Amino acid sequence: MHNIANLLQEEKDKINADLAASGIAYKERLGLPHDLYETESQQPEHLRSYFRERLEYYREIGKKFPRGFEYEKNEQ
Repeated sequence: MHNIANLLQEEKDKINADLAASGIAYKERLGLPHDLYETESQQPEHLRSYFRERLEYYREIGKKFPRGFEYEKNEQ
């Protein structure tokens, strides 16, 4: 299925939790401001543990990429 709008609400919520986790990990890696606790509290109660699992996953993946301050070194 390629149209997210056709998914069940539960599946959409899970996708949104995953996107929120990847966004937090991205901002952490680049040193951008973010509010982890606010983002986590916005997730449905039953998906908060899933959100934390995905956040840890994206943090691990992010270790393979340059951090925010390292991008400046690569541009020079």
